[in-house]
Amino acid sequence: MADIFRPWGQLQWLMGKLPGGNWSFLGTLGTEDRCTTALSQLAPEIVQQTFIKIYDPHMSPAAAFEARFQEIEKRLSNAGLRPEEIVEADLLQDIDSIEEVSTSFIESASNRVVLDISSMPKRWFFPILRFLLNDQRVETLVVCYSVAERYGSQLSSDPLPLGPLPTFDRPRNLSSYEDLIVSVGFAPLGLKDLFEAEIEKIRYLFPFPPGPPNYFRNWDFLRKLESEVKNRSLKVEDRWQVHTFDLPDAFEALCRATNYGERTCALAPFGPKTHSLAMCLFALSAENAGKEPVHVYYTQPRRYALDYSIGVASKHNQPDTKAYCIKLNGRNLYDI
Repeated sequence: MADIFRPWGQLQWLMGKLPGGNWSFLGTLGTEDRCTTALSQLAPEIVQQTFIKIYDPHMSPAAAFEARFQEIEKRLSNAGLRPEEIVEADLLQDIDSIEEVSTSFIESASNRVVLDISSMPKRWFFPILRFLLNDQRVETLVVCYSVAERYGSQLSSDPLPLGPLPTFDRPRNLSSYEDLIVSVGFAPLGLKDLFEAEIEKIRYLFPFPPGPPNYFRNWDFLRKLESEVKNRSLKVEDRWQVHTFDLPDAFEALCRATNYGERTCALAPFGPKTHSLAMCLFALSAENAGKEPVHVYYTQPRRYALDYSIGVASKHNQPDTKAYCIKLNGRNLYDI
């Protein structure tokens, strides 16, 4: 509910408010500069870490990707990562394999975990967050996200057909949805198919202020989507402007729109990772509250750009890494 205090802010500020150390860290070894940011900031507090090195099935040019992987691995090594703490995996790994990676991490982790989703694909971090949040051995859970300095012109390609993210397709009593809530991003790949389903109301979670040039890309997302779908014209009251990084506000917007899970809904996390995180937490909270399962649909790319993002944004002369306390001393702060 809205009266629950859900702490969030800059990573080092938030971690300074949480007593004690002995943190375990789960991150991604990818091609983005921001893969290394959170661990570098927290290295003295980390007692155990695991980095998942995720290979796309169609990396090209392969030599350039491998060179970039080696560069990022060297940076992580300088922050304390050992070769045996790297787990190699395929992007389209089945859910059993994703759960195995999560379980192996939890079994060797402390009861205080930091999950870095900065470069972790949604296909991975949605189920991983489920496993971490629902495991009683993880008593305190912080999710962090490093803000990119800028993005490439084309982020991904070769998408799979629109479908549910792993573990977010539980059987439902009804085939229709009262609400479809779309997190607005850059490319509405495959969403047209979902728009043609039996849905009473379509709503949009719009990042604000996104800042140029993202502002124009977000509006182009809406323009393309609305021009392709008949009788689904955009109405101002169906678009909620939520700060890009305000996870508690995004979560509350989803709660209010669905009457705290009473209205059946589907979610489409095509926008910022932080809004996707809110959708993940809302779907899990509805499930844990015994509501009708919330399905989460996404168009998974089979190839991410080598220059998906470049650099890391700064705030007050420090790397801009946001952090969110999700679970504190055994209590889930994102329940409904």
